[in-house]
Amino acid sequence: MVSVEDLNVIFGKKHIVHDVSFSVKKGEIIGMFGISGAGKTTVIRVLTCQIEKKNWNGTVSVTGLDPSKKANHSKILSNIGYVPQLELLNLYFELTPMVNVEVFTSTYGMDKKEAKKTAEKLFKILDIPKDTWKKRVKKMSGGEKKRLSMAIGLIHSPDVLFLDEPTTGVDASRRYDVLSYLKKLNQQLNTTMFIITHDLEAALICDKTAILREGRLLEFDTPQNLISSLPSNGLVARISIENLNQKIINVIQGYPSIKKVLRVGNETIEVLMDQFDENLPKFMKFLFEKEYKVISMSRDIANFRRYFQIRIQEEETKEKVQTQIELINNGGPQYQN
Repeated sequence: MVSVEDLNVIFGKKHIVHDVSFSVKKGEIIGMFGISGAGKTTVIRVLTCQIEKKNWNGTVSVTGLDPSKKANHSKILSNIGYVPQLELLNLYFELTPMVNVEVFTSTYGMDKKEAKKTAEKLFKILDIPKDTWKKRVKKMSGGEKKRLSMAIGLIHSPDVLFLDEPTTGVDASRRYDVLSYLKKLNQQLNTTMFIITHDLEAALICDKTAILREGRLLEFDTPQNLISSLPSNGLVARISIENLNQKIINVIQGYPSIKKVLRVGNETIEVLMDQFDENLPKFMKFLFEKEYKVISMSRDIANFRRYFQIRIQEEETKEKVQTQIELINNGGPQYQN
């Protein structure tokens, strides 16, 4: 459905995307994660024909078409849908949901009766209350507007739907509802989806996750495979220690089987170690011998948020080491921890 090979995006002297490659099958949900400036939106802009070919190189295919050729742009755009971060960008608040549908489907030359039929199907899937269908959009709740925006993006039955920060502006308690609706749409319509987001919880519904940093693709795999690549297949010990401080964390980090220590609260850490089941009792004994006041301990599987945090930290550490090596090679000051 989408294929990207050795994609580079360059504006003048700025090399924004570096050698990005991935492929996406029909019906998959892809989560694109990374902090601001990671390159997520730039990659999507190439896929949606928003960047001229003179600014990028590589081999790209979207629904079987090459976006480097201008002659393909209109066909690609008719094959894809887009849901912006802000509903203001694709909804007319003074019009009703059904009139919004008429406005947007006229762009695609769709028959009005067919468009209405499709809209009603989508509204029902998305639980948009029937009593709102003929009221002005501005009277709808935030969640209803978000779902209407999704429906508009799908009204022409695109092969691929791009969603920019779909949980932005939604109450924390409702984010899972939005994600659930996206999964429901995916399952019922078999639409390929790209979710571009900072919200790491979105990985819960993704078939594949792409992690980007500074224009480079660090990982592209299932969330489960990425988590399983951690020590002991992602098993973690969550430990609360009274008066936890950096000195204690440094001592724990130095324990032989410990691979990673993450501070996740004022007095709580998550610890990853080799041979978890064998080494956990020994490690706990070590803590008691050190006379640390252990408040609680539980075992769990790391989530995608933890994997993302670890992966980004690894890249930051590599960059610091590389910078230090370059300084030494150039006769500069040595790094002091």
